[in-house]
Amino acid sequence: MENKIKQVRMSAGLSCAELARRLDMIPATLGRIERGERGLRMELATRIAEVCNCSLGDVVGVLETSLLEPDDPSNPLPIVGKAVLGIGVVLTKTGATIPRPGIVAGVEDAYGFDMPDDTMSPRYEPGEVLIVDPTRKAKPGDYVIAGTLVDGQELGVVYRLMRLDKNEAVLNQSTGGTTVAKPADLTRLDVIVGSLIGR
Repeated sequence: MENKIKQVRMSAGLSCAELARRLDMIPATLGRIERGERGLRMELATRIAEVCNCSLGDVVGVLETSLLEPDDPSNPLPIVGKAVLGIGVVLTKTGATIPRPGIVAGVEDAYGFDMPDDTMSPRYEPGEVLIVDPTRKAKPGDYVIAGTLVDGQELGVVYRLMRLDKNEAVLNQSTGGTTVAKPADLTRLDVIVGSLIGR
């Protein structure tokens, strides 16, 4: 989801460095968040809104703010995943749930994915819950959960989809480089539509 940090800071007459100083942050980190290279956490978005004297909706976009709010408390979002060091995450329901965000309201197969490590840092950090919509068609530039079968278990790994055609899927991790897979070998290519801090 695209944030509006640059627009609100410019409207407030602030440079990236000045806004970072007021937020007690490193300017390069704020720059990465502003460009969408790193996820924007709700706590930081709230602080930016306060410093720039604007609404939270102005920082993240009204639509995005409302879509991450819980939708229906009687229909929680299941959390999947049991980390297997160095391999991926076993894609099985853990029994844990979070309130279902509106962005996946009505998507029965949607799920939350506990980010287990820093392989996609700075975009996603360990402990974030990724909101996944398996009904969306993945396209280049999307962040996805790619599934494969290993020893009879379906494992999922978070990647950025770089290219997809009938012969190959080119996937990238911030810390793990590029992986090329045959689409037929993937059990899933589910699109990440948002993230939340903790649960």
